[in-house]
Amino acid sequence: MPIVLVRVDCRLIHGQVVETWVPHTGADCLLVANDDLVANPFLRSVMEMAVPDGVHVVFCPVNEVLRVLSEIDRKGEKAILLCASSGDALEIYRRGVRYAALNIGNLHYSSGKVEVSPSVFFAQEDFEAVDCLSHLGVSVTIRATPFDPGTSFDAGEGEG
Repeated sequence: MPIVLVRVDCRLIHGQVVETWVPHTGADCLLVANDDLVANPFLRSVMEMAVPDGVHVVFCPVNEVLRVLSEIDRKGEKAILLCASSGDALEIYRRGVRYAALNIGNLHYSSGKVEVSPSVFFAQEDFEAVDCLSHLGVSVTIRATPFDPGTSFDAGEGEG
């Protein structure tokens, strides 16, 4: 598979991704897996404006990631796979996209969420999804940029 990074980030495409992760990984494709964004051409065009020249952007529904990755692989591109939620990352894994590591960059606060880092807040379903991925052998790290030390999330760390 052509994946160089799988990242959960509720902001999807933004400065941290295009200014640090793209150069660090050598990615030339951003694959954004998000059902809502696929249906919103205005927001897609706004996000595309943040992407530097030479980087290809593909938006697809979560259930089509495996097929789209096959196309990216045929083109010889290296992709960063971006998801807005840990639940989407788990669903993508369950649909056959195997990855060894998951980076969690930003999940904003909302009522009922617990702070796990200054930029990451988990709801119960986030703990469950990440715990499941960890049990499946995926190394989960909370890390905003490639220059941050990051924090590992091990199976069983969930909030009850």
